[in-house]
Amino acid sequence: MNFIWRFYVDPEQRWRWQRLSSDRSVLSESRAAYKEYEGCLANAKDEGYVFHPPQARLVRMHAR
Repeated sequence: MNFIWRFYVDPEQRWRWQRLSSDRSVLSESRAAYKEYEGCLANAKDEGYVFHPPQARLVRMHAR
């Protein structure tokens, strides 16, 4: 199953994460808030987050 991971700064200026379903409903979220993004990212990785870089888009040549 593919998940959407959301990383954001809360009202107290702390980093948090959420794991969302394809319909954007929250499946799980960080229990703690983090002063540094790296701490939040490490916690998300412990919960299954894996970074997948965006795929390069193919440039299509238009026939003239």
